Amino acid sequence: MTELAYMVREDWGQHGTAMVSQSAVIREWLGEAPYLFAVTDVKKFSYDDRSADVEAAEFIAPAAGDRKVFSISELSRLDREDKVIDHTAVVLHPFEQRELETVRRAVEADSVGRLFVLIWSRHDMVRIWLDALGATNLHAGESVAPADSLMLAAAEMMRNEDYNGLSSSRGKDAVVQLIRAFAAEGYPVEPAPWLRAYFAVGGSFRHAESIEKLVKEMKAGTRHRVKPRYRDNIVEIIREQVTAKR
Repeated sequence: MTELAYMVREDWGQHGTAMVSQSAVIREWLGEAPYLFAVTDVKKFSYDDRSADVEAAEFIAPAAGDRKVFSISELSRLDREDKVIDHTAVVLHPFEQRELETVRRAVEADSVGRLFVLIWSRHDMVRIWLDALGATNLHAGESVAPADSLMLAAAEMMRNEDYNGLSSSRGKDAVVQLIRAFAAEGYPVEPAPWLRAYFAVGGSFRHAESIEKLVKEMKAGTRHRVKPRYRDNIVEIIREQVTAKR
């Protein structure tokens, strides 16, 4: 299982006052050089010496000879070729869905032994994914608590509908009805807890965006029209199933 850690860029920089000290914290977690940096655009990294990626890499690995740069897309080759990166890898500012899916699949396939991610914004979905998998926030020095077991079971039911898509039809019906049922039991109608549960059971970024949109709409008061998929006491049914497996 891939060991994960991250830091949000704002916490790393702290208005230009903490890059040196926070980079030292990151290096301590990474271990010995060389430092492997996965970036969105290797060509841009090579010619734009003022980019955010270059700045971060130079602080984390001050000696140019210690830096090895490659494209995030290359991570997808590891699973296909049955290869594993034994050395710790650093992913800088991933954001696009395609990049995030590449990183997620590499971790899912255990193609990387240890992975650190520098996140652009604390609101980026990649942070929720990392928290869901138990990653250590190196700034806070801690991880987020695992998702509730009942929410995990419900999230697994949502993930089983991935093939239909979760933004409409049966997939949407499942997501909306489950969140409504859990809300009636006192669970929060908030995107982050549900996304953490969904990612924890192997959910993808593509469908996570659909869940996030639906939960935000429900929180804002939207009453989605959906066809019943489950019994009214679905939460109790899930609770009994979870208890029986313990």
